[in-house]
Amino acid sequence: MAEHQQKGKSSAPMILTGLVMILLFCGFVIFLVSQGQSIPNIEEVHAQTRLKNLADLNSENQKVLTQYRWVDKSKGVVGIPIDRAMDLVLVELQSIKPHAAGPVNPPAAPPPQGSPSPSPNTQKPGGQQ
Repeated sequence: MAEHQQKGKSSAPMILTGLVMILLFCGFVIFLVSQGQSIPNIEEVHAQTRLKNLADLNSENQKVLTQYRWVDKSKGVVGIPIDRAMDLVLVELQSIKPHAAGPVNPPAAPPPQGSPSPSPNTQKPGGQQ
């Protein structure tokens, strides 16, 4: 009976030690997962860089399309906003009056030439007459 009491007393600290180890392991896993999520992924960094470059390019293009600017100051070439350019082209095209279309004459066909009639002495292909 004394041996049975010793086994009962030693099992409680083992169970407690096992539970503490499981809790430490779970805490360690949670810590690693939270740290892994805070590290930036290289693909996310590249995606953010590409999006920033695209936004810069779009803003530059928008600026070019909507503002007056010098293209070549030495030659006196000026860039104008796209809306103004379309208005000017529309006015220019409306001022041009097209001429009425005349009748379309098809090209004259060449006169038929008389084809030589085959002579009775000519041979047919294959050596037959």
